[in-house]
Amino acid sequence: MLSTGGLSTDQAPPFGVPLQFFLTAPWFAVAAGLVLAWQGPDMLATRWAPASLAAAHLLGLGFLGLVMCGALFQIMPVLAGVPVPGAVWVSRVVLACWAPGAAGLAAGFLVGDDGLLVGSAGLLAAGILTFAAAVGWGLRESRAVPETVLGMKLAVIALVVALALGGLLLAALVNRVGLFALPAWVDLHLSWALLGWCGLLLVGVGFQLVPLFHVTPPYPAWMRRHAPAAILASLLGVSLGHWLDERLLRLAAEAAGLATIQAFAVLTVWRQAQRHRPLWDVTLSFWWLGLGCYTAAVAVWAVGGDQIVVGGLVLAGTAVAIPMGMLYKIVPFLAWLHLQGRQLSAGRLDVRLPHMKSFVPARRGHAQFALLAAALALLLGAYLGLEDLARAAGLVFAAAAALFWLNLVGAWRRYRAMLALIATTAQAKSGA
Repeated sequence: MLSTGGLSTDQAPPFGVPLQFFLTAPWFAVAAGLVLAWQGPDMLATRWAPASLAAAHLLGLGFLGLVMCGALFQIMPVLAGVPVPGAVWVSRVVLACWAPGAAGLAAGFLVGDDGLLVGSAGLLAAGILTFAAAVGWGLRESRAVPETVLGMKLAVIALVVALALGGLLLAALVNRVGLFALPAWVDLHLSWALLGWCGLLLVGVGFQLVPLFHVTPPYPAWMRRHAPAAILASLLGVSLGHWLDERLLRLAAEAAGLATIQAFAVLTVWRQAQRHRPLWDVTLSFWWLGLGCYTAAVAVWAVGGDQIVVGGLVLAGTAVAIPMGMLYKIVPFLAWLHLQGRQLSAGRLDVRLPHMKSFVPARRGHAQFALLAAALALLLGAYLGLEDLARAAGLVFAAAAALFWLNLVGAWRRYRAMLALIATTAQAKSGA
């Protein structure tokens, strides 16, 4: 059983706060799949293709960014012991800026419209900075698990740095500033976005969520203490290597950061294999698929393989599969937690709450996983030379993301139905 000690609906924001992000995010993955289906092999030829840039931002900023953002609104009160200040209105402002900003940025890359790019980037920056300010203000008072709080703090800092670098690159793209060695600046931007924002948040939060949701032994103390600092050190090394134009320093620092997250990946699989309840859970399928894609990406990077393959494995694989696996645990858990709070406040202990696994039936989760795995297999085939598979990969990927959205909507509808039942029985009792 999950331990819910210290969790309460008084601490947590309303269910709608994180859910609005979770229900918006899948449509960015749908859009990325449709872009691939539209552009086909041309999109996989180079990472500088407009469609490649659009899809990368749809997945990195749209899908992954919104999922992580929504999760932090919920995770901070639970794991860090502090809420995001003004969570309800802040979340609305952030979503109203972040979602259209990310969509407009992707559209700007596709059509080559500088005005759309600049306007969308400004809107996106407003959302990210509002989010970072609110989260940072809340975390300054946290006295909870040090490694998790540190991971959150460093992840938010990395997000702001990635935003600043992205703004600089956009200014260069529209000829507002001049940058030498533009590809190196792009690599630096990606390092702070993927290793920093995503990697730090995945590691810091994973230390708590994997043992909580999969009932595993805790991660080793040395990993929990040193991993966030090691990733930060690698990012500083990459930045210094870029500043000094020292390629070996950049490569060594990148290798250190990748190795740290790879160690987390290996330990995660090992811990999940040691879980106290050995029954297979569909969320494990997503975790292992995502971690497998990350391991493959590191291997391709280590042998000097094509960077677009590395990016595809990380963005379409790791950055999609693991958040999906997390949400198949988080959304049912939050639905059950809020229903329990409503049940207690209404005094309706006679109303039986549904089991958490019933919010998303296992067969639907397995079906959606099969679609995602098939899409990644087709994408890998396209990378290996079977270019005709690219369009099919895009269509199947879009279908997997759409089914994911439907599964989350199904959980939300079940939650709403139970709320109505509790309210109805409470009224009947008061009128008796």
